[in-house]
Amino acid sequence: MDVQLWQIILIVLYGFFINYDKNGTMLGTSQPVTAGLIIGLILGDVKTGLYIGGTLQLMTLGISSFGGASVPDYQTAALVGSYIAITTGQNASIGITLAIPVAMLMVQLDVLKWTTNIFFQNKAEKFADDGDFKKVELMHLCGVVNTMLTSGIPVLLTVIVGPTVVGKVIEYIPEWLTGGLTVAGGLLPALGIGLLLRYLPVKAYFGYLIIGFVGAVYLNMPILGVALLGAAVALILFKKNSVEGANVQTVGGMDEDE
Repeated sequence: MDVQLWQIILIVLYGFFINYDKNGTMLGTSQPVTAGLIIGLILGDVKTGLYIGGTLQLMTLGISSFGGASVPDYQTAALVGSYIAITTGQNASIGITLAIPVAMLMVQLDVLKWTTNIFFQNKAEKFADDGDFKKVELMHLCGVVNTMLTSGIPVLLTVIVGPTVVGKVIEYIPEWLTGGLTVAGGLLPALGIGLLLRYLPVKAYFGYLIIGFVGAVYLNMPILGVALLGAAVALILFKKNSVEGANVQTVGGMDEDE
């Protein structure tokens, strides 16, 4: 598809902002599913953007950057994968497959970001000791800009050369390899669900898992329907536990009065 100049500007600006949001404002625009949605809205293909972003969102569940550890950046990967898939006319599975190496590459760039930010931190501490707080603010701003560059530069390069290069490469990829990438992309959602189930108390709530499985597989219920069914069950259990808790407190209070 032909990408307009205003679309390029919005995507590049979002590419610089996404890492800042993840480390600063916490507005939620740095989540993979949100990144896919935003790129889909900008390029006019929300379905593909949501599919890629939602799949990568599953792979982030249970993964956190504890103690400053660098983890795969599926947020930027969702942005890049959605952009390439939509602009080159490929299906979402190809976009997901291409996004995984981007997430791994961003780990190295994240390490580079923290390494270079040490320089600004040491300078800020020196200026703080000297009482020069204006320069402390300047060093903080430099660290913010460095953080934004970590995701902004890869997105900028993707917008400039990504679709052209990827499009040319895909033209020469044999059909068997393209089919393999499509299959791999289709397996990734199952992998994400599998990773998520490792962190959830599945044994304690296995009955509810079976209900969702039956609804999706045997009743052909869409995923939104399964989610609404799960929300209804959660609401019923919440109200039931709240009533039981209130009754226990009431009985306890009566015992104390007696």
